[in-house]
Amino acid sequence: MGQMTPTTPYDLVLSHYDFPFPLYPFQVEAVNDLAPRKRSGLYLHPGLGKTAVSTICALYKMIMGEVQGTLGIMPPLLVAQWARWLSRVKHKDGRPLRVTKYQGSPAQRKDLDLDVDFLLMGVQIFKRDFCSRKKNVHGHYDFITTKPLPGKKWHILMDEAQAIKSVESAIYHHYSGLVEDESHQLLTGTPLNVPEDAYAYINLITPGLYRTLLDFEQTHIWAKGAFDKAVEYVNLDTLTSNLLFNSFLRTKEDVLPDLPECIISDIEYELDSPHMALYRKMATHKLLEWKEEQKLDLTQATALYHALGQIVCQWHYFGQDENLKSKVYSLIEGVLEELGDKKLIIFSNYQRTNEEVVRRFKCPGIWGQVSPGQKQRNLNKFLDDPKCRILAANPLAAGQGVDGCQHVCQDVLYTEPPITPSHWVQSLSRVHREGQRNAVTVRMAVAKGTLQRHLVNQLADKEALIMPVQKAIPYLTVSEIRKIVFGEE
Repeated sequence: MGQMTPTTPYDLVLSHYDFPFPLYPFQVEAVNDLAPRKRSGLYLHPGLGKTAVSTICALYKMIMGEVQGTLGIMPPLLVAQWARWLSRVKHKDGRPLRVTKYQGSPAQRKDLDLDVDFLLMGVQIFKRDFCSRKKNVHGHYDFITTKPLPGKKWHILMDEAQAIKSVESAIYHHYSGLVEDESHQLLTGTPLNVPEDAYAYINLITPGLYRTLLDFEQTHIWAKGAFDKAVEYVNLDTLTSNLLFNSFLRTKEDVLPDLPECIISDIEYELDSPHMALYRKMATHKLLEWKEEQKLDLTQATALYHALGQIVCQWHYFGQDENLKSKVYSLIEGVLEELGDKKLIIFSNYQRTNEEVVRRFKCPGIWGQVSPGQKQRNLNKFLDDPKCRILAANPLAAGQGVDGCQHVCQDVLYTEPPITPSHWVQSLSRVHREGQRNAVTVRMAVAKGTLQRHLVNQLADKEALIMPVQKAIPYLTVSEIRKIVFGEE
């Protein structure tokens, strides 16, 4: 009796390749739904297997003869992770996939073999080697994207697709030009910060649903405030439906009912009196520049928020004395003592805060200015060294491509509240994801009498997670800003 003919895209790929593990039913559903589509969006919450699902979708297209290779564009830190995963996928006869990591110096990149099954590269190298722009006769820029291998059909993957969510950015225009006639898939588990973020995804995956960006805005934006920013929205149900055309979305709550709980709590502490005096002096000095009932847009307020947000953990820097120690570091010491020998991830928004955590606690760190290679070494030290108890991390930089922490850590401390809901979800998903066997404890440090109380309150409101951390109103009065920066309820 002969073998049965595969009846689904997933079964077809399994008949040609061996994988290290079978997919979950929801992942199989995603493959069967998206693999036959020329354009698609894979919106799986962090930790739900976007890499595996998108790999099988790509292999299906190769088996069907639709493409001859897959080009993966991603944050640099993910290139090595993708390559490790692909090394575990084999043809049925045992042959490995042909994979090239498009990295190294310009001379080294020039000599790399590009005739492969998977070509992996970071976003910046993609822009540097395959993108350019020139002014047209109207004085505007035309964005030009060169295919890596002209004449070869590629399936394109954009991992961490939030990089192209701004239609005004150069990377959006370059990616749009690259995939105009090609098969492609967007991968992201990051929620939208504002509804207009959806336009880029929709325009790339289901072009034509909106004629233009203006059409999108007229459909979904009810009112705008200062600097032409949207402040009220309409028809959000329609927006959600349009976002899910040719796309597949699942959250952790949808598919992992047995995932251990996540316990979130505030730890309120008081700054030393001289430290608090410095905070209030800097805030008051700025507030005095504005008239009491003057109406200020959020851009002006945000600049003040960021300045004061750094003072809380960086007393030594703003006080110009390395011996000054913010109480947040004593709080960290107390949490470490409470945890015994367990590990702790400390998230901070600002580079100087991360650097100070590393200096004081002699731990590895991951933030934007750390090179991809050093990030991986620092992550490996946290994962593999039992004596390494702390990882200092920026919510954005460590919220992409950092996996494995759920197997060694269940405790997280935020010294500074995440700036956006997406930073919050991505960073927290480093430990609260598949593979976590223990309840996750999240501690949010809140310096009493500072703007941290307001920012934490915003994040705590689940109904506001899709909105910016700042309230979506067109302006604030000086009185309202004063309440925020001094932590008044």
